[in-house]
Amino acid sequence: MSAHGVVLVVEDDPALKDTWVAVFQQCGYQVVSAADADSAIEQARTDPRPALALLDLGLPPHPGDPTVGLALLQQLLLELPSLKVVVLTGQDEPAVCWRAIGLGAFDFLVKPASRVQVLGALQRACMFLESERQLALSGQARITVTGPVAEGVREFGDAAQERLVRTVMADANYNVAQAARQLGLSREHMYYFIRKFGIERQVP
Repeated sequence: MSAHGVVLVVEDDPALKDTWVAVFQQCGYQVVSAADADSAIEQARTDPRPALALLDLGLPPHPGDPTVGLALLQQLLLELPSLKVVVLTGQDEPAVCWRAIGLGAFDFLVKPASRVQVLGALQRACMFLESERQLALSGQARITVTGPVAEGVREFGDAAQERLVRTVMADANYNVAQAARQLGLSREHMYYFIRKFGIERQVP
């Protein structure tokens, strides 16, 4: 694996996909790619897992609608909580961009995005990844939770718990005993959270 980590490129336009793959490889990234949501999930479940992603929200079967791309973003972050996703949207609508950020996207760019813009976003994402790795070495975890304020503190508490448990489980490669030690929990209590949040390891 390159020092930068693996980048997942999700783009349904073959020419654009090939262009981004070539650009990232020239910059020292290891790259995997997908043209649709199912292929992207398959790539995300294949070792080495991606650390970064460039995701076009306009995906088949309705490239003009961001719904599939937003659902994929949510699924990717459920399976890889530390993944840094830069989204590309062809729709210059603030609502779409804020929805993506609310679901956990690291950054968004409006198409056509330049090489400089995309590489700059990935470099910032790499900096965040490195800072999170340093925190993990000191026994800390950085989690981000988004939710409707009107739903109250309890909902935020549950969301934060789920994000933390998923992050630690992923970092521990789904080793329950190791994750329990990191969280200071008994195995029984760890299994309670795993069942509560429906956490399953996805096997390639």
